[in-house]
Amino acid sequence: MGNQVAEGYAEAVDDGLIDLTQALTIHLTSNHYPPVHPSFVDTALEAIRLANEGQFDEDVTMANGLVRSVHFIIDGLHLWAFVNESI
Repeated sequence: MGNQVAEGYAEAVDDGLIDLTQALTIHLTSNHYPPVHPSFVDTALEAIRLANEGQFDEDVTMANGLVRSVHFIIDGLHLWAFVNESI
């Protein structure tokens, strides 16, 4: 179910119905259990940007101060539906 919902949010971004920041906020806070704090939206945006550039091994400092690879963040926050989206 969660991936289908994420794909729906990504499609809404593509269709111009919602911007990516709004879609990620909803995705992280209501499409995860337990919910992911909205402070991770910036982390998600950075990971998506780098993923779209093919930089999956780059490190990103997350909102909690931990440093993880783009691939780890995309997997962990279930962001694959948003990769290759316009930011």
